Amino acid sequence: MLLQRVLTAIPLAIGIIWIILFQPSNVFFWLTMVIASLAAYEWAKLAGLKTAGQIVYLVLVCAIVWVIMNHAGQYMQLYIYAAVIWWFAICLYLFKARPGKASSKLSPLKLLAGILVIPAAVFAMNAIHIQHNGAEWLLYGLVLVWVADSGAYFSGKRFGRNKLAPAISPGKTREGLYGAIAAVCLYSATAAYYFGLDIPDTTRLLLLAVVLTLVSVAGDLYESVLKREHGVKDSGAILPGHGGILDRIDSVLAAMPVFMVGRELLLQPVFNV
Repeated sequence: MLLQRVLTAIPLAIGIIWIILFQPSNVFFWLTMVIASLAAYEWAKLAGLKTAGQIVYLVLVCAIVWVIMNHAGQYMQLYIYAAVIWWFAICLYLFKARPGKASSKLSPLKLLAGILVIPAAVFAMNAIHIQHNGAEWLLYGLVLVWVADSGAYFSGKRFGRNKLAPAISPGKTREGLYGAIAAVCLYSATAAYYFGLDIPDTTRLLLLAVVLTLVSVAGDLYESVLKREHGVKDSGAILPGHGGILDRIDSVLAAMPVFMVGRELLLQPVFNV
């Protein structure tokens, strides 16, 4: 299974990195639109919609992204900030969350959540990408999520003893979370050196990195809640060894709006270096 995951992930990662670093922002926008449409289709299924409803939901999410990105840009920041508030609220909710009984019943609240978090992640990533040196900083944020996931996996596998959220995801451990934070801090310190940051800016970057790690874990756990309450193991089957698109980007959906806001509050000056 691990080999299959790696063989699927490598060409995808290469393609995404190539688009982020070497293609103009309009090409990157279409990449995010494709990913958002697939994510919306899977989210709609987890929220209880049938096939026709999933297609309608996909079109609705893409229409929201298109209209705001091209004709109502003044609402992008509001959308992103609303998503940040949502994800911090989810962090608090997960402390006591107990997934409900598996059911295919339609959940309007879950549909509304998807309409918020999927476009917000698209807006955040595109807003970062168009900045000076934005492509490199966006890649930093995305790789941070992947580093956190890998750090949690390997440290949890080696040292995991205490369950992090047994009612939601029995495989996740506190030791895995600590490993994720350690890996992300090491990665971010290396990134700070690459970007030529001074000590105060490096400290702020490390603080943001820890927050992003916690939020990315919350995104992963929230999708686990959605899957458990719908009675499925994976959100889809489009990626061999990985499951669906949501199974790969659940943490990204949570982390990117927070990264965008953290950039504005803590790191705005260094994004111009």
